[in-house]
Parts: sequence; C-alpha cells; structure tokens
Amino acid sequence: MIFRQTGFSVVSEFQSIAGRSDIVVTTKDSLFIFELKMDKGRAFEEVAAEALEQIDAGGYADRFAVSGKQMYKVGVVFSSDGKGMCGWKVK
Repeated sequence: MIFRQTGFSVVSEFQSIAGRSDIVVTTKDSLFIFELKMDKGRAFEEVAAEALEQIDAGGYADRFAVSGKQMYKVGVVFSSDGKGMCGWKVK
C-alpha cells in the first residue's frame, strides 16, 4: 500500500515461469524487485541472502532484462517476534 502512494507502478505477486515476486515497483528509470521474508529466529544476513537467491532462482528479473531500466533486487527481512523490519539487502 505504501508503494502505491508514491505514484509509481506497483504490482504484487507478479507471476514468472518459476514463481511469483512479492512486489515489483517500476519508475521512469528503475525497476525494483522485492522479496519479503520473515526471519523466524534466523540471522538477518542468512534470510536476506535467501530472499535474493529466490529472486534469481525464480527468474523474477528475466522478463525485465530488455527494459533498459536500472534493476535492483531487494531482499527485505521482517522480525517474526513483532519487531517490524529487520532490514534489507540490495543486489
């Protein structure tokens, strides 16, 4: 919902051949592919790396490769014990 307030193009659960990316945000010059994960007591770095790997393994960025836009893959990690967002990692 927050991304939609920015006025950028936002698509949730964007389908690819091997799965669905959680959020894709498109601006005039850039494209952001977000994968959201809960930490479930695991280390932030481990979960963030898993999210980025899922973006690659699922081919979420493949359909946008010819767009000419700068692409950012973002793994966002949330706390499973209710403390909000732990952080994010960009590739």
